[in-house]
Amino acid sequence: MHQNNKSKINIPLLRLKYTDEEIKFIQDGVKDILESGYLTMGSKVKEFEEEFSNFIGSKYAVAVNSGTSSLEIPLRVLGVANKTVIIPNITFMATPLAAIHAGAKIVFVDVMPENLSIDPDDLRRKITNDTAGVILVHIGGIISPYLHEIEKICQDNGLFLIEDAAHAHGSSIKGKKAGTLGICGSFSFYPTKVLNTAEGGMITTDDKTIFEKSLIFREHGKKDHNFNIHTELGYNWRFSELHALLGLQQMKIVDDIISKRQQIAKIYDEKLNQVNGITLVKIPENIECSYYKYILYLDKKYNRDEIKNRLKKEYNISLPGEVYAEVCHKQPVFKKYPELVLNKTDEHFPGAKFVSDRQICLPLYPSLTNDELMYVVDSFKSLLDKY
Repeated sequence: MHQNNKSKINIPLLRLKYTDEEIKFIQDGVKDILESGYLTMGSKVKEFEEEFSNFIGSKYAVAVNSGTSSLEIPLRVLGVANKTVIIPNITFMATPLAAIHAGAKIVFVDVMPENLSIDPDDLRRKITNDTAGVILVHIGGIISPYLHEIEKICQDNGLFLIEDAAHAHGSSIKGKKAGTLGICGSFSFYPTKVLNTAEGGMITTDDKTIFEKSLIFREHGKKDHNFNIHTELGYNWRFSELHALLGLQQMKIVDDIISKRQQIAKIYDEKLNQVNGITLVKIPENIECSYYKYILYLDKKYNRDEIKNRLKKEYNISLPGEVYAEVCHKQPVFKKYPELVLNKTDEHFPGAKFVSDRQICLPLYPSLTNDELMYVVDSFKSLLDKY
């Protein structure tokens, strides 16, 4: 059925859909905002912060204008300037750039392909007297099963542990949600993410000092919103009422969003588990993943770019971007500013290289129908067989 109808099926990279009820909620909210006279940093921002902190289980939450700033602000609070921060070599460039803009230099650490997270053994090797802390990235929504070991390494060496949870809204380990596992968490609400507010981010923490100073940094370094007295070198990292409204709409359906993503991933697991030529990423039993991405590895004989191009050309299936197709330390910007990265230029990262070379991600978003999902599965398997 799927092959005969393939000319009628188009699977986009992403498809955001809102029900009539959701659209009305947003429209009514916009009217309330306009009538209130507060377009930014008003009651809806505070309400969204409270709902999000309640959802993940943190004491505090600070809404900001992007996921990147939700990393940079706490790094500034923690005083990383002129120190080093350890970051996995598989992550979006926002992670190292946030630390760099906060004044730190970067040391990249290798990752483990089975969970795309920090390799604890390599982490131990990379710690020096200048190391201030570690950023743990939950790639694809997968929390590292070695979290406890990574926490202990940080504790034994007096290092902070920050979570880059941009992919992990609702993910948990042993019942404890991402964003509550380190001294603070960082979330992104970009449209592709599990929850989206068009643009935006959130800092989550149980630490009162990080919370209070994050509020100051968010507002140009002002200690009081109503007075132009500046105590920190802050910036305009504010969050608007309109973005908060979109966040409140997402919080009304957050459980449904995550459940749908998990259902899609489960079907992929069931239908692709015995397929030759690929290796699935297995989620450990004590971890619940919200599946920002569905990630698998191709055998060496396959060319990822060719697979993606043929799925698009022959089957009208657009695959999302990888996480990530290039290891961070090889990004061209670091050739311009080599002093920002302290790794040796010829250092080998076998885990990160495997992940960047061999991974591929399949479409995964709540509006993907069962028929479309099966069409993706059948088409992907058919293409692998023909390769």
